[in-house]
Amino acid sequence: VGLDLNTLFLFSLFILKNMSEIEELLGFLSLEPTVRADVRSSALEIVKGLTVAESANNFFGAKPQFIDAIIKIASEERFDIVRRDAFLALVNLSQTMAFAKRIVDHDGLAVCMKHIMNKEEKYPDEACLVIANISRHEPLIKPILDLQYEDRPAVHQLVDVFCRSEEHNTNGMFHHLSSVFSNITQNKEGRELMMDREKSTCIVQKLLCFTQYDGSRIRRQGVAAALRNCCFDSEYHEWLLSDAVDLLPNLLLPLAGPEELDEDDMEDMPDDLQYLPPEKTRESVSTVRQLLLEALLQLCATKHGRELMRRVKVYPILREYHKWETDPIVKDKCEQVVSVLISDEVESVDNFRDVEVSETIVKSIEKANAELLEEVASMKENTDDK
Repeated sequence: VGLDLNTLFLFSLFILKNMSEIEELLGFLSLEPTVRADVRSSALEIVKGLTVAESANNFFGAKPQFIDAIIKIASEERFDIVRRDAFLALVNLSQTMAFAKRIVDHDGLAVCMKHIMNKEEKYPDEACLVIANISRHEPLIKPILDLQYEDRPAVHQLVDVFCRSEEHNTNGMFHHLSSVFSNITQNKEGRELMMDREKSTCIVQKLLCFTQYDGSRIRRQGVAAALRNCCFDSEYHEWLLSDAVDLLPNLLLPLAGPEELDEDDMEDMPDDLQYLPPEKTRESVSTVRQLLLEALLQLCATKHGRELMRRVKVYPILREYHKWETDPIVKDKCEQVVSVLISDEVESVDNFRDVEVSETIVKSIEKANAELLEEVASMKENTDDK
């Protein structure tokens, strides 16, 4: 039974004023055989409407049992469309920290994983959105990192699904999993999981190709943010820049254009960046370009990174890119990277973060880090307001 928004709103006001009806409504969410499926569906539609009402915090704060009932429907409901409504309700609720924690505490992550991993699931993207929202809350990142699914870290499973989504389940796009990777790598432990070389396959390597994925801005932005975050840890820089990972070409290709470069400029440049075709285009989303440049700037923190980037001719690519860029904020990021690369090297300095270095370079890196912290804080504030 479908109800229009006006009916939902009026009914919601009614039940909020009648506690006995609230208890009855909760009973209608039961999966017991005594509750007809159409009644449960109608009750869930009403509750889903409440998740976006102004009184949602008060209502679900006073009656968290509704969240538990929604989780159970999401887990066990046999009708696809009803199960989808349950996940949509959880998407709305998981934007609030207290409710996201309730979802985690009542096995909501495992429920999401079950339906994401189910190759026959009709609506897997809604479950992806729930985990993406939960991962925005810093205290809830660790439960995601600790979650195991079929004797493997759940994050590993999510990356596998993300990378072979069409093969896994054509009912979903799985784009929003990239937000999970972006959020968990704001955490040190999350970055370690992404770059753990002791595992059979390193997660970060699987994500590299998506910096150039034309099919989804969400994918490109989430992956670019995750890679940028991984570059915060300078102890991994040498490995990230090695042939074993080959990070640098994947950061630069979206910034490279069709301009013809001199042979001298291309000498020692990675093969993937040489002789690009006339139809080559640059990344169209300024936020993604900014994230890629911030990753490059972080890689400039180590002497190894600076020397390698000079040796493989990063400067000519950024020179041409700088001529093309029109966004002043992103252009400034490019100038910060170039400023470091063209500066004289300070002898016996391996890491700019550990010692005193030239004021120009320090200011470039400190400015970038300050802006990154402001960006993260702003993202969290925006999330809390939703």
